[in-house]
Amino acid sequence: MKKAYALSIVLWLVAAMGAITLFLSTFAKERIAIATGIENKLKATLQAEEMLDLIFFYGSTGQFYLNQINNTQMKDLNLSDKLSIDGRKLSINHSKVELTDGGALYHLLFPYTQIIAKELNNEYIIKDSIYDWMDDDIFMKLNGAEDDYYRQISDDGYEARDKRAIQDVSELYLIKGINKAKLHSIKDDFLYTWSMRSNLVTINPQRLQYILNIPQVAMEEIIMLKEENLIEFISTINSQYSNSEDFHYLYGFIPSKSLRVTIKSTAGNAQAKIAATIELHYKGKERYIYNYKAF
Repeated sequence: MKKAYALSIVLWLVAAMGAITLFLSTFAKERIAIATGIENKLKATLQAEEMLDLIFFYGSTGQFYLNQINNTQMKDLNLSDKLSIDGRKLSINHSKVELTDGGALYHLLFPYTQIIAKELNNEYIIKDSIYDWMDDDIFMKLNGAEDDYYRQISDDGYEARDKRAIQDVSELYLIKGINKAKLHSIKDDFLYTWSMRSNLVTINPQRLQYILNIPQVAMEEIIMLKEENLIEFISTINSQYSNSEDFHYLYGFIPSKSLRVTIKSTAGNAQAKIAATIELHYKGKERYIYNYKAF
């Protein structure tokens, strides 16, 4: 009887030790997995930050040409000596990089918000309202709006911002004449930048057609020409708009040297992403970053 009792205790202890061993083994594996995940996340983040530094360096020391940055130093890392800046995705080492010329986007810098006004099909009201929103006086333009108007239409009684630049797309929703539905459809194409012109080389086909205001058939020929012969594409547009001072004032073919940068880096199962807006060669400054998000 005592032997049977002792045997049951031994078996119970063996089972308990087995359960403890299994628990510790599972716990250890989970800890290793967590540690590996943290390590991979750190690696991915460092890779993304390193890639942003490389773009800074190669952009600051390279030459801009229409829709790309040229820099022979990139060959040192077994990379092509050209970086596209027209929004296409590039695979560099363990990162996916997307560079978009600020001149391909809608500028949130005064006075070029008139381009936004044209796009939203309410040109006169929006143009005047945006001007009133950014100037620091209380005198209202013909179709504009000042503090009294915004106090009356809003529950919280907000006023015009009275600053010379709009720095966020959401600010446009507050301004008189803005159609929120139309704005929402194009809001991803906005950028706060010091650039003063649009770059017709890097603009997407839909917006290019809107700017050129030509029939769809003619537009298809223009797009084909852009893909096959960039210099001829530029010459054709210049010849068609040679008598329009406003056109050449607002639009051109020169890269803005403002870039929207998106970087996705991977290490194991971890991924890190950086979204940034940078200026290169602006007013003698080698480089400048004014919008940075990492996640």
